[in-house]
Amino acid sequence: MQLAVAIPIILGAGAVAALALALVRRRQAEPLLADPTRGTPMIQVTGTLLAVVLAFVILAAFQSYNAAKTGAQSEATAVLDMARTAALFPPSQRDKLRADFVCYGRAVVDQEWPAMEMRHSSRLVDYWVEAYRAVFPGLDLRSPRQQLGFQELLDQAATRTAGRLERLSEASPAVPTPLWLALLFGGCMSVALQLALADPRERLRVQCLLVAVVASVVAAALSIVYFLDHPYGRHTGRIEPSAMQQSLVLMGNLQPKVRPGCSQSGRPD
Repeated sequence: MQLAVAIPIILGAGAVAALALALVRRRQAEPLLADPTRGTPMIQVTGTLLAVVLAFVILAAFQSYNAAKTGAQSEATAVLDMARTAALFPPSQRDKLRADFVCYGRAVVDQEWPAMEMRHSSRLVDYWVEAYRAVFPGLDLRSPRQQLGFQELLDQAATRTAGRLERLSEASPAVPTPLWLALLFGGCMSVALQLALADPRERLRVQCLLVAVVASVVAAALSIVYFLDHPYGRHTGRIEPSAMQQSLVLMGNLQPKVRPGCSQSGRPD
């Protein structure tokens, strides 16, 4: 959710609640409850339950968001480490591996990242994974150093795979639809209880401000949940492929220079 969209929604929720309060007060000459304090326990219970549920949901959504970011970072770091480890092998094998790693990174940035917004992966990324894995069986392992390097490559490849899987898994929303419905229902009930306590004897501006604040806070909390639950969406603060982009820059600085067999978008030449 774009910031330019979230702010009007939050303010709009407060305005609608204030308008609803004004309409309720206009239709009644006396309070619905002779003693408004009788509704206080219900408001407290409803508000507390909603606050507790929102706290747990926001925490779970934040953990999902953080896991997606951590997975992307570990994947980018593993790809860079694999490119550096490739220096232990003969020039032809080293250059082939590094070229495939660069193409893998480009495909992640330009192909898979946009696809994750729609909860999909990219077959092009899988293509480059198969390309560099096809080099592994033919690597020169005559020296102990090369044997150790090959083991490091396998470990780094496993880390890359785990990071990518974690990144992809978090592309799907962590908050299920029934829970969203429960949150929306709880928020509406919290505001409705405030409207039920409308008292024509109180100043209209003060009561409108109180109910507008409640509605705006509920809308803001739900917006936070939506933001954290869509880490790759088109909104301010979304997770960008900056870690992989930085790895691509560092791989481009490795000597000697290699010519990747792909375009800037990761497509094979």
